[in-house]
Amino acid sequence: MVIRMMAAVQRLLLVLWVFLTATSVMAEVEIPEAERMNQGPVQLGDYQIYFSAFNSTFIQPEVAKRYNLRRGGRYGIVNIAVRDVSQGEPGTAVMADVSGHITNLLTQKYSLAFFEINEGEAIYYLADFHFADEERLKFVVNVNPQGSKQEEVLRFSQIFYRDASP
Repeated sequence: MVIRMMAAVQRLLLVLWVFLTATSVMAEVEIPEAERMNQGPVQLGDYQIYFSAFNSTFIQPEVAKRYNLRRGGRYGIVNIAVRDVSQGEPGTAVMADVSGHITNLLTQKYSLAFFEINEGEAIYYLADFHFADEERLKFVVNVNPQGSKQEEVLRFSQIFYRDASP
């Protein structure tokens, strides 16, 4: 009995050590917090890049179905939009090459599969992702606006909470 308890304690300590090691590694490569969609865009030459990430239950079920987005309490969506402001504000929507990934605190990395939605005066890129309750995800999104020789790398982190809504 005592030997089993010691083995269980050793396994628990090993799990704790792995967790603490992983989180300390993440602390060393901390991605700085970036601006959110409502705080203004990232400026890249003549382009402004807007971005946000939110729980997928914020969109209506029929919208999720139309765009084949996973919708539920443990899914999120990241949204990217690019505007050419060379002729002044508010600018015009432009296409872009968008790719990226998310990383959790255990340094597990998952690719984001962005797809384009073009509504004429609005062009945006969406990708859905899965998250655990109260999970901090670190986003790295590469954005290369059409006509630009520069690529912007957006880095931001955000905590996501499970939504019990249907």
